[in-house]
Amino acid sequence: MAENTILEGASGGRDENMISSFSVSYHAKSIGEVTTVGHARFHGLVEQGRTWQALNDGTDGWIVTAHLQGGMPVMRSPSLRKPNSGTSASIFTEEPLESHPNLKAIKATYGGYYEEPGGPLKFPEFMPKEAKGKGGLGGKGKAKPGEKNPMFGTSTYAVMTARVTRTWSSKQIPKNAINDIGKVYSSIPGAPDAIAEVDFGSRTWMAMPPKISQNGDVWRIENEWLLSPPSGWVEEIYEKASKQ
Repeated sequence: MAENTILEGASGGRDENMISSFSVSYHAKSIGEVTTVGHARFHGLVEQGRTWQALNDGTDGWIVTAHLQGGMPVMRSPSLRKPNSGTSASIFTEEPLESHPNLKAIKATYGGYYEEPGGPLKFPEFMPKEAKGKGGLGGKGKAKPGEKNPMFGTSTYAVMTARVTRTWSSKQIPKNAINDIGKVYSSIPGAPDAIAEVDFGSRTWMAMPPKISQNGDVWRIENEWLLSPPSGWVEEIYEKASKQ
């Protein structure tokens, strides 16, 4: 039976999501003990794997290093729901002009038309005389009749959106981890202060599928929310979350 003799040089740490890790070295007398020496748990952490190295040719034994992860006793609780880190990323996507919230004004200002029902929206090469708009989207800079139409050949427009992720750790996978997918929130639940203080106007957030991974006896959970387009998520398609 292995003696579980711990050698000097144990090392470890804890990441921003309160998940701890340790590397602990043991002395094994023979090759037959390299897979059994040590403890399955060390200060509450669970072994995730191990490596070993012979002393000389193995006649003096082996150094076995066990790698453990999990929650240290200082963080033991049924669930650690406080977010430990959050990131955001801005994304530009191209959307068809037909989805623009100011489509009616754009058509009137720049002479937009359909060659056939359901066909793509088109614009004349030169500004039409009968254009009814009083200006561009900002109310200024409209080209004069007969001048080059700035919308000629345009079929899409750029939309800025954003994805925000929140990473945290928990002893249990939350029950609503799957049921929340696709639901809409007026603000990100539990968002870090730096993100919660940003003014996103009337735009809302949709819960995306979470990424869940086990680290010893705790779970690393990464939630993600997608910012709506300026016109918002269509209420008839996307369900509003019951808790806001």
